Amino acid sequence: MSTVFITLILFSLVVLIFRSLTFFIKTDKKKRENLFLRLSQEGTANNLTFCSQEILQNKVIGIDGIRRRIMILERIKNKYNCSVISLDEVQNCEVVTNSGFINTGSLKRYDTGKKLDAIELQFEFKNQAQPASIIFYDGLINSKKELALLKAKAEYWSVMLSKMLNLQVRVRA
Repeated sequence: MSTVFITLILFSLVVLIFRSLTFFIKTDKKKRENLFLRLSQEGTANNLTFCSQEILQNKVIGIDGIRRRIMILERIKNKYNCSVISLDEVQNCEVVTNSGFINTGSLKRYDTGKKLDAIELQFEFKNQAQPASIIFYDGLINSKKELALLKAKAEYWSVMLSKMLNLQVRVRA
């Protein structure tokens, strides 16, 4: 084989690899844009104005601070599931793992000796309804490299949303 032919084959392979990479990057970006567009549409339908959003794998969280609502939009296959949580009905907001509670005061790296299956932000309601949760880390979906970042995000949102809660105060005479 001639060197020109081998060079042509190598050049074609490099071009093919770069084209396929850009295709996957554009597809991922398009999925995120569609999630945000759908969140905007659902927010408009529910009369919500989002001051902050967070994207997690296949879901987007939108926070409306004025109306004190959280909208969670999740994409499952080709369908969208939307739910709204009113902070007026929430009694407590905390980060929960499969092994118990995380101390929200420390953002240290998680001990990798323990196996962690999930990190959730759990909402307990005042009317004793079933608690709702937002999964930030799932050991089956996310890699261990994402653990520290997603744990920090869950703790951040726990602190921010806890500050927005109307806590009941008992008065003693």
